[in-house]
Amino acid sequence: LIKLIGGASTMAEHCDKWNYPFVRRDDSVVETRCGIQVRDCYRWLEDPDSEETTSFVKAQNAITMPYLAACPVKEKYHARMSDLYNYPKYSCPFKRGSRYFYYYNTGLQNQDVLYVQQSLQSEAEVFIDPNQWSDDGTVALGNCSFSENGEYCAYGISESGSDWRTIKVKRVDTKELLSDELKWVKFCSIAWTHDNNGFFYQRFPEPDTNSAGTETSQVLNQKVYYHILGNPQSSDVLCYEMTDHPDWLFGCELSDEGRYVILYIFRGAEPRNKLYYCDLEKLNYKIESILKMEKVADDEFESSYDFIANNGEIFILKTDYQAPRYQLINVDIRKPDKANWTTLVPGHDRDVLEWVAAINNDYIVLCYLKDVKSVMLLHNLSDGSYITDLPLEMGSITGYSGKREQTEMSYHFVSFLLP
Repeated sequence: LIKLIGGASTMAEHCDKWNYPFVRRDDSVVETRCGIQVRDCYRWLEDPDSEETTSFVKAQNAITMPYLAACPVKEKYHARMSDLYNYPKYSCPFKRGSRYFYYYNTGLQNQDVLYVQQSLQSEAEVFIDPNQWSDDGTVALGNCSFSENGEYCAYGISESGSDWRTIKVKRVDTKELLSDELKWVKFCSIAWTHDNNGFFYQRFPEPDTNSAGTETSQVLNQKVYYHILGNPQSSDVLCYEMTDHPDWLFGCELSDEGRYVILYIFRGAEPRNKLYYCDLEKLNYKIESILKMEKVADDEFESSYDFIANNGEIFILKTDYQAPRYQLINVDIRKPDKANWTTLVPGHDRDVLEWVAAINNDYIVLCYLKDVKSVMLLHNLSDGSYITDLPLEMGSITGYSGKREQTEMSYHFVSFLLP
């Protein structure tokens, strides 16, 4: 470390010779924040595509890049960090349909590779390798979602670190890439209906293509659509929008039996949300127009609500409502007023409930953060009663896979002490 600092210090002695580019100060932009006038003198730099900003960045790089190129410790630092990071990395295996999938990186690959295998003992095959999509490794695989029968995979692709994604669909058995291509997708979930014919997703109106990916203004008017496999995006069904709140965002999932569409509503990046649902059974599972959403939790973004499972009309939610370290509650959607909510597993007086998952039909796994280490417990889903602790050494759970209808689960455990 002393050698690194010393090398950097030697170069820093030449700072006084740099001709740093002039930065224009603009005093005309003034906004009132909390009753105080605030002058934003460099707002013009927030437009990355303007000629003035481009020239300024070019002048900065003319100083920065030669300095970095001449840094005497750069290669040593790069070699050491590469050596430390060069080890195999695995995700939890997860089962979709009859097959198992997992992500794997040999060590220094730019992108993790998604593998498929017929059983946990069979040889794995590459299913999606995003490293093949670009020479510099800047095209990434985003969220993947498999159809209920495990025969189709819808996945997002992003380029150069952009939040914008393009959704594509692949057959699992033949690895054939289908014609489906959905654009202008950002901050999106993918939720398949259980007939395996299509999925819900969220998209924005088509932006100015000249600035897509570099725009600095807020992207507005996200909407929920339903896409049927094989159809062009132009025929996707608009299912939900909130024109009176253009800055709100959405997320979707399906309940375990496929009857309910669960809609999450977010206000920006706040860790709180509203929760709605639509009963597809009342529509004979036909999705042809705007869905009528019913409210489960509709306070003014005061709490977070995470759908865990349902027993018929009883929704089980993880929430910090009246429980700062989170609890599990039952909500009867036929009478969803808060006065009718009941506690399934109360919040702990010290440990934080990090996540919950239903498994093997009648059970739930609860993961707590206890004294800076993970603890996993098994409870009954029906009444919330405690069954047992799942054995864990000192460390952290960083991944989990398992579904309510499955009899097996996997978790990813890391520790500074093991092995």
